[in-house]
Amino acid sequence: MQAAAEVYLAAIYSSPMLLRRRSCPWWLLLLPALLLHLPLLAQPADAYLTRIPDPKRLGEAYVSNPDGVLDAGTVQDLNTTLRALDQSGRAHIDVVVARSIGEAVPKTAATALFNRWKIGAKGKDNGLLMLLVMDQRRVEFETGYGLEADVPDVVCFRIQQRYMVPLLRQDRTDEAVRQGVAALMRQLATGSIELSAADSAAGLVVPEAAAAIEAVPLAAESNDSFLGLVAVLLAGLLGVVLYAVLWHYTTTDHPLRPFLLMALLLPVGATVYTLSLSGAGGSGWVLAAVAYGLPLLYVLGYFGQVGRTFRQEYAAQSRHAQHTYLQRAHHGLGFTAWLFALPLVWYWPWHHKRMQQLREAPYPCPHCGQPMRRLGTDEETAFLDQGQQTEERLRSVDYDVWRCEACHHTLQLDYRNHATDLQPCPSCHYLTFKDIGVQVMEAATKHASGWGWERKCCQHCGHEEKERYTIPRISESSGSSSSGSSSSSSSSSSSSSSSSGGSSGGGGAGSSW
Repeated sequence: MQAAAEVYLAAIYSSPMLLRRRSCPWWLLLLPALLLHLPLLAQPADAYLTRIPDPKRLGEAYVSNPDGVLDAGTVQDLNTTLRALDQSGRAHIDVVVARSIGEAVPKTAATALFNRWKIGAKGKDNGLLMLLVMDQRRVEFETGYGLEADVPDVVCFRIQQRYMVPLLRQDRTDEAVRQGVAALMRQLATGSIELSAADSAAGLVVPEAAAAIEAVPLAAESNDSFLGLVAVLLAGLLGVVLYAVLWHYTTTDHPLRPFLLMALLLPVGATVYTLSLSGAGGSGWVLAAVAYGLPLLYVLGYFGQVGRTFRQEYAAQSRHAQHTYLQRAHHGLGFTAWLFALPLVWYWPWHHKRMQQLREAPYPCPHCGQPMRRLGTDEETAFLDQGQQTEERLRSVDYDVWRCEACHHTLQLDYRNHATDLQPCPSCHYLTFKDIGVQVMEAATKHASGWGWERKCCQHCGHEEKERYTIPRISESSGSSSSGSSSSSSSSSSSSSSSSGGSSGGGGAGSSW
């Protein structure tokens, strides 16, 4: 229906003569397309939450099969097996097989269903949800916090790839679900998904299409996948840190604005992630080298560009201007001295020596040409006004005072501390405007919101500004009501479900077939 509406709109827009004729109201031409979209607009994106029934409401079942994809015998066998697992207190597994969840993302749907049904025991969070979406050809595992150590993400992915995906590609959905549940049961019981002799005698075999995967030991694959995951996390972490620091501390007119870092890391990060899942590209060490090398190349390029800008634009300026530019360009990047210690082993000592020379080398007196002397902390106080003394006391600005002993000419230079959170005062303009906290005027209650003042005050002239802010109402906890309702629903039978408050840990894995 949506495709029909799009074809209709394309036909209208490709015929401009229809829209130009005054005798034809153009909005009438769009009415059929609007009518075609009404069913789509009327259906919310999360309609699957109400369409897919909670297994606990199906006679304390563990399988939700709203579209009848699974055979009745399979559903009955799975319910019996999963009920025994639940009663043992080891874990609670729910299985959902749906033909469609609309345009929703299967991972998002799995998390939403898990949290809506509160799979697992409260306090243990030992729930697991297996979701199959047939039209998107996707299987998702969602695990609770309490099962993340017993069934880690790599094991979830391994179970899907070895025992489920080959069968799902052959449209053998019932057998795929049976083998997936059996593998989960083995993992929970023995810590391994490998088939035992008893399982083989009972007819449980690895699907033929997964024979090639069987040749790879699980431990080796887990280590390689772990290294790949570490590489991806390392690349993402380095990229985010470098991007945030460089974006915050570099000037807005810098030719190498850090958005280039994200433009570089996004496609490369996707490539690294793909390699880590497919196992291509060698071992995890190769992926780790890529993840480490890309931010290093950017840092080297950034420092190189800072040097070129310094030589081209600041070579003819004063030493104070040169020091200010270099200090601002390097602020917040000291962590690269140990993060990239070997490649930058020469750079940071050389940079510190250059900064020291720019600031501490004697200035010649502009009047008599004699070398000037930098005054000590006690001596320079006499040449600073009260506002400048306050800035030094708050460490927002450090002042150097140079004095010529021959003609008594003085030179005053300011060096701003880029790490300070103080702001220029709107009244006296010194860097002494400080956030002094909030003042609550009316506290929030469960029935009404409160309000207060966010206050800032100048530590020099006393100028104060206040900005009103709102305190949100105190929300009432719904834990008592939800736990009460779940206990009443599960007290009718001794074989009741343990789903009484589990929460998702965000773990699990997904596979397409």
